[in-house]
Amino acid sequence: MRLLIASNLVLLCFAAFVIFSSFDKPGHGETFKEITAERINIVNADGTPVIVISNKQRIAAPVMGGKKYAVNISEGREYMAGMIFFNESGDEMGGLVFNSFKMTNGRVAGIGHLSFDRFNDNQVLSLEYNENKSGVRSGLTFYDRPGDGSFKKNLDLLEESGLKTTTPDRLKEINATLKEMSEKKETGVQRLFIGSRNEKAQIELKDKKGNVRGRFYIDDNGEAKLEFLNERGEVASVFPK
Repeated sequence: MRLLIASNLVLLCFAAFVIFSSFDKPGHGETFKEITAERINIVNADGTPVIVISNKQRIAAPVMGGKKYAVNISEGREYMAGMIFFNESGDEMGGLVFNSFKMTNGRVAGIGHLSFDRFNDNQVLSLEYNENKSGVRSGLTFYDRPGDGSFKKNLDLLEESGLKTTTPDRLKEINATLKEMSEKKETGVQRLFIGSRNEKAQIELKDKKGNVRGRFYIDDNGEAKLEFLNERGEVASVFPK
C-alpha cells in the first residue's frame, strides 16, 4: 500500500511538472529557429488584424469601412505575395506586395510595391518597381487624397460591376459614374514622381487636376533639362534651350 501511494505521488508530481512547465514564463513567449507558414496574422487583443503576411494564394483582401472586398478588386493583388497593414478599425492602410515572372512570350513582368494609405482612403505615398510591356518604372510617388469616402464608393461600384446580377443598364450607369469620378479626380491625384522611367531619370510635378506642369530630367544625351508645361500638357519653356 505504501509503495502504491508513493508511486501515485511520484506520478502526480511528474504530471504537475509537465503541465505547469508547458505555460509560458511571465513576459516571455515561444522561441523558434524557423517557422514555415502560408500566412501569419498579427492581431490586436480584440482579434482585428494589424499585419497579415502571406503567399499570393492567401494574400489579405482589401477592407474599407469595415467591409471586406474580393482580393482582385485591388488590381493585380491576386498575383502577389506580401504584407498588408491594417489600422485599429481593421481597415487597410497600406502594405508591401511583390512578384516577378517570365511570361509565355518571353517577356519579364514584375512589381515591388510598398505603400502607405490615408485614413479612409487610398495610398498617399508609394515606393515601387514596375516592369511590363510599357517598360520599366521605379521610383517614389506622392498623391493627394480627399479622405471623404470617395474611395470606398469607388470600390463599391467596382464590386457591383463584377456581379452576375448586375444588369447591362446598371453596368452602363456604373461605368459612367466611375468615368465621371475619374475625370473629376474625386479619388485623388498623383502630384510628384521621383525616379526613372525606361532609363530616364526624372522629377515630375503635377497640378491638382493631374496635369504635368514641371519636369526635370536627364535626356538621352546625358544633358540635364528643365521643362515647364501649360495645363494642356504642352511644353511652354525649356531650360537650357
